[in-house]
Amino acid sequence: MSSSVKNDLNDKYSKGIIIIHWLSALLIISIFILGLSMDGLNVNNKIELLKPHAVLGLLLFILTIIRSIMFFKSKRPANLKTGSKFNDKLVIIIHNSFYILLLLIGLSGIVTMFIGGYLDALQTTNLSLIQSHDDILSIKVHGFLSFLTMGLVFIHIVGAIKHFIMIKENTLKRIL
Repeated sequence: MSSSVKNDLNDKYSKGIIIIHWLSALLIISIFILGLSMDGLNVNNKIELLKPHAVLGLLLFILTIIRSIMFFKSKRPANLKTGSKFNDKLVIIIHNSFYILLLLIGLSGIVTMFIGGYLDALQTTNLSLIQSHDDILSIKVHGFLSFLTMGLVFIHIVGAIKHFIMIKENTLKRIL
């Protein structure tokens, strides 16, 4: 890669996109930690963590829908150039994958709440309505997509650091 690549870092995302980006980042990390904390707990302990997990997850899902609409409707900076056609395409794939994964995680969480009996259990406080983890395919999909998303978060952060080191550009200026 060449450090002769120059991106216009003054061309920023809209305030709405910036706010949703950072709020989503906090939510993703918080929800992931809550999800990991629930793993292996008995139903009585799990239900207390499920409440904030579900509320924050629904908020993230709604923010992702809003951000997706804004992505197509509002002006946004040009895609970053890295000096490598492969890396330039990878940046686009990673950014688009976030939208897709967050929407799929939200949908799988909503499906799990209904078919797994979680929603009924929360409303009635009858925890026997919750199905066995092994009987709920959507919860397995939800967990897999969550780990995939965390992998993308890691790659996203490493990419920003790599760009800073190799291209000598602070791409965070576009999203701050």
